[in-house]
Amino acid sequence: MLRQGVLRWLAPLLAAAAVGVHAQTPAAPRDPFAWLAPSVVVSADDRRVLDRGDPIAVVLPSDKHELAVFAAITVTVDAARLRAWVNRIELLKQSEYVLGIERLSDPPRLGDFANLVVDDDDLDAIRSCHAGDCALKMSAAEMAALQDSARAAGKAWRPAVQAGFREMVFARVQAYIASGVITPYEDKRPPIAPSERFAGILDHLPFLAAHAPGIAARLAAAPTPGAGDSFFYWSKERIARKAVVNVTEVHIFPPETPDGPALLVTARNVFATHYINGSLGVTALFEGAPGGPNYLIYVNRSSVDTPGGLFSGMVRWFAERRLKGNSGQVLRTLRTRLESGAPPG
Repeated sequence: MLRQGVLRWLAPLLAAAAVGVHAQTPAAPRDPFAWLAPSVVVSADDRRVLDRGDPIAVVLPSDKHELAVFAAITVTVDAARLRAWVNRIELLKQSEYVLGIERLSDPPRLGDFANLVVDDDDLDAIRSCHAGDCALKMSAAEMAALQDSARAAGKAWRPAVQAGFREMVFARVQAYIASGVITPYEDKRPPIAPSERFAGILDHLPFLAAHAPGIAARLAAAPTPGAGDSFFYWSKERIARKAVVNVTEVHIFPPETPDGPALLVTARNVFATHYINGSLGVTALFEGAPGGPNYLIYVNRSSVDTPGGLFSGMVRWFAERRLKGNSGQVLRTLRTRLESGAPPG
């Protein structure tokens, strides 16, 4: 009887202790990839690949006008390190495929483009361009202005067109900053409105509107000079068989919500001479479990020229396969660069 009484007396204390232990049990670590839903789903197999230090890369569903990819890798760097390297974009993007790159001043100025050189093939193509049939992405007015410069310069037409092209790109950046609208491309019929293509890209990345509405609104709005951590850069990069001149707008966003990334970086294409009609890259750093690595993720959706003809499906298949293969290697290189220390200088 005494034993039963003691047990009855201890039972409430044991139950209370059990409740206390349960209350103090650490919660299961949050899934950083849940923030990307429904655009991206990371499986248990993907997580195992990541946890052993290897990258993952997946081609995402898209319509015939877009290519989309998701990639991720573990890193041992924090948000401050990533921010420092992004702000040295000319060092971060160094590779055999980047033929030239320069961050623009704030506000941008024409002199920022002094080192931008157009390849001879593109210079030759400019002379024969007209609306609806041009090898470079320009407006009809831009084509005519460059051709006028070539005629006026006579035998010295090449340096004249080089200078005119720099002025054209600078004018495009100024127009975009003033209005938020990218001058349409008239290299094909019908003309392409990059701003409309970009709006479609944003719609196809619903995790931004769902989990970072402030960031989504900032991307949809016209640029605000001097607002936040943002800048432009031009680059000349080898893509397939062509050297593509790009202008990119970069935004660096701090955490918007406790369950979001520790740092989020967006890169919007605002001009490209070939292939690209609009693009948005999202790079985000998610903190992992205490004592473990963090996760660096990259999502890109690009509106691209649609190949026509009998083999268009095969061309797209090869493009997607190469995009997936390259993304993993790019992240490996990026991790090595980030983990090497702070950027020089």
